[in-house]
Amino acid sequence: MKKILVFGITILSLLFGCGGGSASTSQQEQTRSISTLLVPLYSYPTTYRDDHQRLAQLRTQKEIMVIINPDNGPGNSKDVEFENLIISYKNAGMKILGYVFTSYTSRNQSNVKADIEKYLQFYPQIDGFFLDEVSNKPEDINYYSQLYQYIKTHGRFLVVINPGTKVPQEYYNVADKVVVFEQSIDFLYNQYGLTKANPKDCFLVYGVRDIGKAKELLLYLVSHDAKCAYIVNEDPPSWFRLSPYMDLLIE
Repeated sequence: MKKILVFGITILSLLFGCGGGSASTSQQEQTRSISTLLVPLYSYPTTYRDDHQRLAQLRTQKEIMVIINPDNGPGNSKDVEFENLIISYKNAGMKILGYVFTSYTSRNQSNVKADIEKYLQFYPQIDGFFLDEVSNKPEDINYYSQLYQYIKTHGRFLVVINPGTKVPQEYYNVADKVVVFEQSIDFLYNQYGLTKANPKDCFLVYGVRDIGKAKELLLYLVSHDAKCAYIVNEDPPSWFRLSPYMDLLIE
């Protein structure tokens, strides 16, 4: 209870304690500090057509990275539905990342590289890769360093890794973005211990119950220098539905 009260006081001070502006003006100024949205949208384009269309219709000055996941990776052949989806997102100015899992280094690198090659063959319009199930152990850094170099030899592709938790400093050298949080809003507030975010950090926060909580969360993140985030109401998330808070996130 004490943590909740302290957080409430902090939010009030952020809203009303600086500059004498209105609460709405303060909110707009704060949310602009989130400059990148990392959007996992793993659902099939036609099954969740409304969600994909709604995302493709958004217009914002912010950077939006959309993670696609045809079949726990690229699948074994090109899917025209995903090809068309990628085109619609690219036309909207968004960047596309292909999902690849690494099983915390237990997956053979040759299989990871094969998935990367399939994405490049099937969907050459993509902008990079989202490496999932990433270790945060210091002794595993070489595995991800090799994958990072492998991807970069193919061109100026983005590399986003997802340990889902804090990482040693060395991991920032093998990625363009690092998902350092993939957990519930309650865990973020009460257990994670966020201090100052690295510019490469991304936060995927779920269990955000309503728009009021979403606004408070964005204020909390930007007060800790976070630049990349995405928030959903599901708990746990399917990553199949688009966040109901997109209008707030793109402000």
